[in-house]
Amino acid sequence: SSIIMTMGHHHHHQQQRRRRQQPNSNSSFLLSCLTAYYICILPFQAHAWSAIHSLLTNAASTSTPPSNEDSRSISRRRFVSRIASLSSTIPLIINTEIPSSSIAHAAAAPPDDDNEVIFTAGYGREEYTNSITASRDTNISPKEVYDSIQSSYILYPIEQLRKQNSTRVPRAFDVGAGAGVSTQTLYLMGYTDIEAVDWSSKAWDENVDEERLPKGVKFHPVDDESFLEEERKKSGSGGVGGSNLLFDVIVFNFSVNESKARSYAKTMLQPEGRLLAPVNIQSDYWLKQAFKIYDSQGNVLWTANEVGAWSVQFQPDVTQETCQGIWCAPYNGFKKKR
Repeated sequence: SSIIMTMGHHHHHQQQRRRRQQPNSNSSFLLSCLTAYYICILPFQAHAWSAIHSLLTNAASTSTPPSNEDSRSISRRRFVSRIASLSSTIPLIINTEIPSSSIAHAAAAPPDDDNEVIFTAGYGREEYTNSITASRDTNISPKEVYDSIQSSYILYPIEQLRKQNSTRVPRAFDVGAGAGVSTQTLYLMGYTDIEAVDWSSKAWDENVDEERLPKGVKFHPVDDESFLEEERKKSGSGGVGGSNLLFDVIVFNFSVNESKARSYAKTMLQPEGRLLAPVNIQSDYWLKQAFKIYDSQGNVLWTANEVGAWSVQFQPDVTQETCQGIWCAPYNGFKKKR
């Protein structure tokens, strides 16, 4: 009888082991679908993969699984659980109105080794959908902003220079440079001659290592209109003109009115140049903007009210009399030159 009991116990343990080892068919099917999804779609959405990877990593570090599960089951359960919670988020990240080819194209054209120096501590701190405080006066924008800067639209002027075998160095005007993250992004894209301006130098001073700053990158602690006025005086011209006031790319890191965006595009861009700006949906309405890209004729090439899961909204243009709120004078300390 003891033999029979032993065999019974042995058979019972074998059944328990098989039940534990038997994979969940639903989970396996879901994982197969997700694997195909990642292979076919996500390689073209680098920013989406980055967000998912970050969330999965956080999940793995914070979850506390039951002690009787083996490591493979734990890993699978965590993965499926996080993907289930992300199911409503992933389509929003992927549905950016920037063509996927734009981001893929940017990734396909890495900068030369000489241009890979990192000069700001703000670079790499960006988060999807969230702004990060860089100083009292400015934020590091959501990562969607820097993905937009890296689109094929903003790379277009560099491509044209290459096709023309031009020796001219690609030039950018970074307006509202803040902690220098947009400046760094433009530099890594190949814009190695950059005029960066911001009326408040606090974020720049706290984040940018001047010893690592390339010679072609120059920061001016003034607002954009004061900078242009000084440059016009240097060139001896009362109007916009001269090569020192022409750029291949202009990037605004604060909201502007449509009239200002078009004026800068028409008067300050090279013939094949591009301007990216968050433009107020109504003139002097500083609570909501749409991202727009203009050519040198002032034509809108691309526009989006939302980029991924982020709704476009920036700090207002402090140079405008209609600027209202804590980011404007007199609350922020800005004083316009008269």
